[in-house]
Order: sequence, then structure tokens, then C-alpha cells
Amino acid sequence: MKAVIFDLDGVITDTAEYHFLAWKHIAQQIDIPFDRRMNERLKGISREESLESLLISGGAETWYTNAEKQELMHQKNHYYQTLIRKLTPEDLLPGIGRLLCELKNEHIKIGLASSSRNAPEILKRLAIIDDFHAIVDPAALANGKPDPEIFLTAAALLDVSPADCAAIEDAEAGISAIKSAGMFAVGVGHEQSMIGADLIVRHTCDLTLELLKEEWERYRKKV
Repeated sequence: MKAVIFDLDGVITDTAEYHFLAWKHIAQQIDIPFDRRMNERLKGISREESLESLLISGGAETWYTNAEKQELMHQKNHYYQTLIRKLTPEDLLPGIGRLLCELKNEHIKIGLASSSRNAPEILKRLAIIDDFHAIVDPAALANGKPDPEIFLTAAALLDVSPADCAAIEDAEAGISAIKSAGMFAVGVGHEQSMIGADLIVRHTCDLTLELLKEEWERYRKKV
């Protein structure tokens, strides 16, 4: 294992509530019902895909021009950015700070593969941006998760073969992307949402380098 690639939301910090509030703000403006169950369907996908899913759920997919959709996404992101200004290093999820230190001590490369275009700003507010050797720019990608492009791009930026990478996700689309990239997949959350993961932990505090190495060795013996 030469590199570990992280998703952001739900793995490093929990901005899911901020995304929920921002999308709910937009849904209320355009009079589309929006609840937490609908919000779950937006996890791990791009802003464009999220808006399309929201509009389809409200039967409004043909109501807006491309320019109007861009404005809705801009409004959502602006509202979201006002919320993430509250983030501090205290908002790192349990165990993640320790894991990053363990990886650095072992000289294992660290990458970020998040569909959030606000990822660099969030990492700065969490005071961990300098821990990352590579951060994928989702705006430069042709395909979002579950396509493997974002993880393959992270591996390329880290100059590490995908086969030598582990990647950590909390969404089913992300796990599918990791496996399609030919990487060791670590899922954080409920087992039913982590189908295909090679290692599943319930909480981020359960993630340790020792556990990753142990399960990595078992995985390598099987492939």
C-alpha cells in the first residue's frame, strides 16, 4: 500500500448537513418537496447531477434553461459556502487526524478524490491541506462517481499504480468507483450501503493504519 485516497464528506468531515440545508434552500425557492431521504440520493454525486435529480423528483426537469440551472447551482453553492465558514479543526471526524499522522509517519502518500469543488477551502479550514500530496479538481473531470475517473486521476497525480492504492468512501457510488479503478475499497457506514467494499468500518474512529495494513494483506493474497 503506497497511497491512501480519501473522499471528503462523511470521511474527513461531515458537511452532509450543510449540503442538505443548501439543497433544501433551493428546493423551497422552486417549490419542490425535499427531505432527508431525497438528500441521501445526492450523496457522492456532482452538483449538476444533484440538481438534475432534484428537478426530476419534482417533475420539473424541463422547466429551466441551462442558464437558469447554472444560476440555481450558483445559489446553492453560495449558500453552502456561507455555512462551511463555520468549520474549524474541531470538525475533523474522530480518528481522521490520527490516521493522517500515521500515514505521514509511514511515508504513505495521501490524496483527495472528492466531487466537492469546495474541497481545498474545507481542508484549509480543517488545517490539514498540507497533509495532502494531491487533490483532484472535479471540474477537470469528464465523469463523476460511480465512474472511476476521479480515483484514477488521484493515483496518477500521486504517481502510484491504482493497484497500490487504498481508497476510503462513505457512499455506494464511491465504493463502485474505487472498485472499478482496481483499488482496495474501504467503506465507512452501514454494510448495506457499502456493497463491494473490501473493508467496512462503522465509524471513522475505527480506522487505523494497523487495520488498513492487516486487511490490505488479506486482500492482496486473494487478488
